[in-house]
Amino acid sequence: MTTVDQSQEIHPRIDHGMSITKAAVITGVSTVVLMFSSYGVIRSTLSAGMTRALAVLSLLSLVAASYGLIELALAVVATTAERRRKAREVSERRKGDRARKPTPH
Repeated sequence: MTTVDQSQEIHPRIDHGMSITKAAVITGVSTVVLMFSSYGVIRSTLSAGMTRALAVLSLLSLVAASYGLIELALAVVATTAERRRKAREVSERRKGDRARKPTPH
């Protein structure tokens, strides 16, 4: 019969939102679509209906790029917070000379 170490706590997985990679891909793709559709609207060599369609696509791409940038910023903050939390857990588990010393006030 084996004994289980009771001191380890089980932490549930916390959803921190979108990953940095996904947010960067959304931002990059929507920015490229925004540039090409804006260029098509500015060039004005297409029919009126096609120009309107490109204008709508340009507007939607602007919204997607803004969303991607916001998610990218949130993903960077979440990643940094997670890294600090893991470092704190490791330092709290240390014993003896390697234990974290209390900060003097």
